[in-house]
Amino acid sequence: MSEKTPGQPQQPTSQKDEDAVAFARGIFELARNGGAGPLSVMLNAGVPVDMRTSEGDSLLMLASRNGHLETVRLLLESGADPETLNDQGESASSLATSDTIRSLISDWSQ
Repeated sequence: MSEKTPGQPQQPTSQKDEDAVAFARGIFELARNGGAGPLSVMLNAGVPVDMRTSEGDSLLMLASRNGHLETVRLLLESGADPETLNDQGESASSLATSDTIRSLISDWSQ
């Protein structure tokens, strides 16, 4: 009954689920759009740094894919796993849009 939409949480089956999905979408959007400040607040409040979309993309992957260096740095400093692979076998480093981000992730992995 729950249809998967790429890069989004599964569809809700109750109001509580709808609220959780809306919250998760907001967190994913912060990572995609480079919202390091608000994302930092959410992580400090207990949002899991390695939460993932329905396709297995982590917050770090979303930030890396969209070229947000400061958000990538924040996520790494907050404990994001740079070795995590999504459902397509891609990592944050392989999705990086710049050599600077790729280098930061590589240095962090060592």
